[in-house]
Parts: sequence; C-alpha cells; structure tokens
Amino acid sequence: MSISPGAPADFSFNGIRHLDSEKFLSAIGLEGVRYTRVGGVPDRGPEKRFLTKSLWLNNNKLKSTRNIHELVNATIEYPAQLGWIDFSFNYITEIEEQSLLKFPKLTILYFHGNCINDLNEVYKLRPLTELRSVTFHGNPIANHPRYRNYVVSVLPQIVNLDFTPIVKTEKLFAMPPEVIKKFKEEKEKQKAETEKRKPQPAEVNP
Repeated sequence: MSISPGAPADFSFNGIRHLDSEKFLSAIGLEGVRYTRVGGVPDRGPEKRFLTKSLWLNNNKLKSTRNIHELVNATIEYPAQLGWIDFSFNYITEIEEQSLLKFPKLTILYFHGNCINDLNEVYKLRPLTELRSVTFHGNPIANHPRYRNYVVSVLPQIVNLDFTPIVKTEKLFAMPPEVIKKFKEEKEKQKAETEKRKPQPAEVNP
C-alpha cells in the first residue's frame, strides 16, 4: 500500500489533553479518527495503523507537545515518514523538542491559536532542517515587535510563515538582538561541551 499524503489522521475536536498513547488508545482509539474533507480516512497498514504522513490534533486541549512521539508511533504506520502535524487551536505553551525532533522529515507544523509566549520556543525547531511551513499567529509571541524577523532568523529553512511566503528581502534583515544573544549562548554551550569531551592529560608522577 502507498502512503497517501492527502488523507490525514484527523483527531481534531476530541478533547485530548495529553499525548500519552495508552490513555489515548483507551479513551479515543484509532476508531476515533474523523472523516475529513481532504480524502476521508487513511488506509491501514500491516500493523493496522494509518498510512499517512499527516496528523491533525487541532482544536483539542493540549498544553504541550510532550510525548507526541508516543501518539505518532501508536497511530501512524511509518512514523519516520511523518511530514505534517497540526497543533492549532489548543492551549500549548511549551514545545517539548525531545519528542518532536524524533520526526526529522516534518515539513509543516501548525501552532496558530495557542498560548506560546516565549520566542525561545520557536528556537527549538531549528534542527528540523526539512521544515518549510510553520504558523504561530494567534499566540502571544506574535505580538512581539520583532516576531516575524525573529522566526525568519532562527528558522532560515522555512519558506512560509503564518500562511504568508517569506520574501527574499526578509532574509536580508539584520537579526534581532534576541537572536544574536541566543546564537552566542548556543556557541558558548557547544564550545564548553567540546572542551568537556577532550581527553585530560595524564598526571605525571614525580
């Protein structure tokens, strides 16, 4: 069976509060998937999980992306192929990167309509090198005067922000002070870790 990118696993409007796979499967289960306007319900693979690259979790009651890898592994047949997660219209304040970064092929992430109030949460997405489209409008961070400049600076791989293409001139804008500071801190952290890994010289006995 081929994976159809046009048929998402749609678990929106299910009142989901946590991404714990056991709780999800007992309360909602795979049968809780919604028939969507974009191609209906995805086909199932050999393990009876969905053959899709898209997971919709919008309009629930999530506060964090913590344990998203558990839910993906429980619902998607080929988790490594996941390309799109819709987290829009939840109550998310934290992007827990250890779970999210397990899916390096993510190209689309929707976070609009949440409660993210720290621009540093955006920085956590930098390792997702294939990310191309991301949304944050409707979050407190979108009210920051340098919001768009910040996101474009820390996520140079994206081509679309808040459903608006990033134009070439935006890439040429000076980085905001927050980004320069963050890059400096990251560089110093990496340098310290490198120094820590260096073999220590052996003690010479007199």
